[in-house]
Amino acid sequence: MNIKTLCAITLTAISATTFAADIPDFQAVDVNADGFISLEEAKSIEGLEQAFTMADINKDGQLDETEYSEISHG
Repeated sequence: MNIKTLCAITLTAISATTFAADIPDFQAVDVNADGFISLEEAKSIEGLEQAFTMADINKDGQLDETEYSEISHG
């Protein structure tokens, strides 16, 4: 693993941890109430946009409640 990759992983983990400390409820972020958080919705919450890619476990471009819960509990 090269140093750039390692730094990117570390910064992403730090961003997710920082975000998790002050995470709003899923329903508060899911503005359109479709059961998913889009990247657009994530942008409205400080720190979530940075954690979004790591949190999107199935890589479908949106967060379901389980994926969102994972970042809120570290």
